[in-house]
Amino acid sequence: MATLIIGGDKIDSIKEELIARGVTDIAHWVGRKHGDKNNTIPKNTQRIVVLTNYVNHSLVGKIKKDAKRLNIPIEYTKNSRRYMSYAA
Repeated sequence: MATLIIGGDKIDSIKEELIARGVTDIAHWVGRKHGDKNNTIPKNTQRIVVLTNYVNHSLVGKIKKDAKRLNIPIEYTKNSRRYMSYAA
């Protein structure tokens, strides 16, 4: 399973949690750079996790629209694995 994480600087604990839950491919966008809006969601992405404390709000709007079009579920969480409800 492939997951795209948007937001956050230090996401090692979240990556560890996702790996423990069976995620094999993790992509990360910092999400605060204006240019991040030009990124496209990787083709193999099956879930998106948005770290709400550390992300450009206009990027979230674009991702939400793109994910809906591609039928990819999004989870919004704070920058901590203890808040994640992700189910692999």
